[in-house]
Amino acid sequence: MMPLFALLNVTGEAVKSLPDIIAAASKSPLGVVALSVIALGVLAYVFFKEARERTRVAVFVLIFGGVAAYVTALARTSGLGGGAPSTYRVRAIVLDPQNTPVSEAKVWSSLGGEPMRVEGGWLFTIPAETRPKDGVLTLYAAIPTAFVQGNTVVPLGEDHNPSVSIRLVRQESAQVRGNVQDRSGRAIRGARVSVAGYGNEAVLTDDSGSFALPAHAVADQQVQVRAEADGFDVATQWSPAGNHPVTVVLETRARK
Repeated sequence: MMPLFALLNVTGEAVKSLPDIIAAASKSPLGVVALSVIALGVLAYVFFKEARERTRVAVFVLIFGGVAAYVTALARTSGLGGGAPSTYRVRAIVLDPQNTPVSEAKVWSSLGGEPMRVEGGWLFTIPAETRPKDGVLTLYAAIPTAFVQGNTVVPLGEDHNPSVSIRLVRQESAQVRGNVQDRSGRAIRGARVSVAGYGNEAVLTDDSGSFALPAHAVADQQVQVRAEADGFDVATQWSPAGNHPVTVVLETRARK
């Protein structure tokens, strides 16, 4: 194994990222085949260790071939084997709206697959043959419970070891929509509807009692809707923003 360690110690950078190189090489097509061959060779040795010398030699050749192929996969992944590396290793760090690194985010990519957790962030290993035609990878991150999400675009070019950050922000572009009706289910036209705290943005319902207005919240976040109309008591109701229509029922005002 001395040639392998000599190969991986050519530069200090390679030493620091040795676990990443091994992980990426093991997921590459050549690495998968090599590990399969090694495993097959070990099993063959266990079952045929009492066999004739010719058989044992064949088993050792099989194991050696698998090891050689795996070393080649490591060399290609690290970029030390000549030519371009066969795998992109994209490191990502996720930052919250205060620019502080977070570890509880959900992270994924436009190419699918699960990233590996590494110190300080996540690692995406992308075989060169799966590189998109436009050479662009998009990384996404979100913390659903905090209603924050973000994404960043990564060009997959000559740099096979890019490091990027994904900034999380509140996507407060969702709307709240629905309709206002009376207890009998009849639409109330001209009802004034607003989101709590944003009364200056109130809208009037149309002939079908429908309304839509900015929620000042992210999708699925609860907001308080206020509706009022002549002859009816004011009603407030909590509703999730986004694609969740709300029905607000107004009670006829009791005559004094």
